[in-house]
Amino acid sequence: MLIERKAAESCGRPVPVIQCGIGRDAIERAFTRIDGLPDRPRHAVLFGIAGGLREPCDRETAWVIDRVVDAATGSSTHSPTARLAPPKSTTTVGHADTIIATPSDRVAFAERTGANLVDMECWAFAQAASARGMAWTVIRAVSDGPLDEMPIEVLDLVDADGNPKVAAAAAAVLRSPSLGARLMTLQSRSSRALARAQALLVHMLDAVDGAPVACSTAHPALIMGGTFDPPHRCHLGMLIEACRTVSASSAIIVPAAANPLKDAKAAPPAVRWEMLQAALHDPDMPRTSAAIMVSGCELERGGASYTIDTLRTLLPLIPGSTEHGPRSVRLLIGSDALMQLDRWRDWRAILDLARPAVVIRPPHTVDEVRSWLTEFSQRYGLGETTDWLLPVAPVDLSSTALRAALGRGERPNGILPAVVEIVERHRLYRA
Repeated sequence: MLIERKAAESCGRPVPVIQCGIGRDAIERAFTRIDGLPDRPRHAVLFGIAGGLREPCDRETAWVIDRVVDAATGSSTHSPTARLAPPKSTTTVGHADTIIATPSDRVAFAERTGANLVDMECWAFAQAASARGMAWTVIRAVSDGPLDEMPIEVLDLVDADGNPKVAAAAAAVLRSPSLGARLMTLQSRSSRALARAQALLVHMLDAVDGAPVACSTAHPALIMGGTFDPPHRCHLGMLIEACRTVSASSAIIVPAAANPLKDAKAAPPAVRWEMLQAALHDPDMPRTSAAIMVSGCELERGGASYTIDTLRTLLPLIPGSTEHGPRSVRLLIGSDALMQLDRWRDWRAILDLARPAVVIRPPHTVDEVRSWLTEFSQRYGLGETTDWLLPVAPVDLSSTALRAALGRGERPNGILPAVVEIVERHRLYRA
């Protein structure tokens, strides 16, 4: 597994790499280590070697897995990220609990599972990642093809963490001199295949980083709109805290072209976009396992920005939103916006697509908002609405006051330095 780890570490992306051994137990140990990370990743990749069962998955090729089959049960699951793979680069892998060594065994396994590749970790990996609400990707380099015979001795030549057992390997070669040559050939093929797989790894890391992760009621997608004029640390802090509270899979920030319920003229869209991107990439911002991204759909649409139009644009791009319904997508709003909900365009249609996730904004209190929600629900026959309120700290933020302070040349707390630089460069908010 050392060559697999080195290939992953040299992909040019700053991601944590955990080396694991062979089989289901090794995957469980790896996820125990992942659970112990300060910020658990929202995307896990199983990267390494598999065996080819039939064309076109021959030796020294590399693949992104779109479907994983458990040979023991016949169950299967689809990768939530395979749709982002390059064209003609996806295939199916079957999970076995032992090496499928001979060409005849490979044929039988392929017929039984419908898979084109075989490995001993994929099913456990997919199940462990899904149980944690993580997006997952399997990338497999093919070391041995359909007509090759795999030396089953390799199982005894690595320890539980995938490190080589040098003494055991030397003893095995002494007992069977031909084994040394076979292992060297296997390593050479693996290295060439991993070079191909490395390109797929880079592609998938970059693609997943800019795409929503599949959502569910347990791990909803959050959507937060606003003018972000200017973006403040409280905006993003509120979003990150909300992501943690609801175990969000993704969070999409949507800067408005024009808020139809506000009269104030905002800074130019391109400048607000620039400020928001700068704030998101500030190294001091807290991290979350959710995928956080910005959508320019309202800026591109222009004119007054209506939430119903935004939902109809974004939901087809969020995997799982259709299957799991409105509780799998949450609109992150302040209590001030909540109390204008029945003034929003097609507000009932909005609730058919997404559920609010409400944060208290002073001077409102938790009791006041709960009472308002109860009355609002009774008035319109909405049923239970008190679960709209998130158990997070109130957010007290006045964008008007921030703009006034910046216009006076001040640097208010919470305005990130990169945002201040953009404000000054564009001479924003000056009288």
